[in-house]
Amino acid sequence: MRQPTPPTLIDAPADSNVEMTWQTFGGEAHELFLAVLKERCVRDGLGCSDEVVGKQFRLHLHRGLSYLATPHAIRSIADLVKNAIASEDGSRGEK
Repeated sequence: MRQPTPPTLIDAPADSNVEMTWQTFGGEAHELFLAVLKERCVRDGLGCSDEVVGKQFRLHLHRGLSYLATPHAIRSIADLVKNAIASEDGSRGEK
């Protein structure tokens, strides 16, 4: 959600074998995450109906997963941690 542009509108499949509640996904901060997601929807001019928020969540989630699935971007747990730390300080995880 840090990207300045809205995610590309794609038909993200919802046929996963994994189901979980929003509270399980977000943990103790689920209300904060929902507020941030709704704010982003409003900022992108989409409103914040349940349908819009659900669709935008899936689009942001798929975009984030696609960044992680980029070939050779993450080849180990160490790469994942380095990427997470770099995201916190605003860098791109480059050496």
